[in-house]
Amino acid sequence: MQFSDLVFVTSNLGKLREAEEVLGIRLDHKALDLPEIQSLNLEEVVREKALAGHRRLKAPVLIEDTSLELVAMGGFPGPLIRWLLSSVGPTGICTLARAFDDLSAVVRCMFCATNGVDEAVGIGVVKGTIASSPRGERGFGWDSVFVPDGHDGRTYAQMSSAEKNAISHRRKALEALRSQLV
Repeated sequence: MQFSDLVFVTSNLGKLREAEEVLGIRLDHKALDLPEIQSLNLEEVVREKALAGHRRLKAPVLIEDTSLELVAMGGFPGPLIRWLLSSVGPTGICTLARAFDDLSAVVRCMFCATNGVDEAVGIGVVKGTIASSPRGERGFGWDSVFVPDGHDGRTYAQMSSAEKNAISHRRKALEALRSQLV
């Protein structure tokens, strides 16, 4: 499999844009609403979505999901971040994190490419903290609350797309996946 063989299944145009910027290519894209199992295990979520996407399109697919894990909460919300974000927004995530002394967070991104028989995965991890309040105008989702370690205390949303893409969990996962694809 190669990236050019895959249909990137995502309804998040921000993820599509970032993946294309990191890879330096245009990706075939399809916005599908796939069933998503409710699990704190990112690998289970992504692999199940990849199989569902392949069954639905009957074509090789690329699936991505991201986990924002609050260390003080044992990794919650993890892959459920989408639902927490839609219910309380970035400000609510900051409020929740501030209920604990430890503001540490870990972001994990996993890409899975499958043609229904073969599978390749790439995982990227970035450690950081949750900001005291949302900061920045760029990015999407929870970018305004995640402060990656070692980057002057700025959130992803305070960085240019080039700066974010140079260090992001998505870049690391795509690079890990690229090393597995032919």
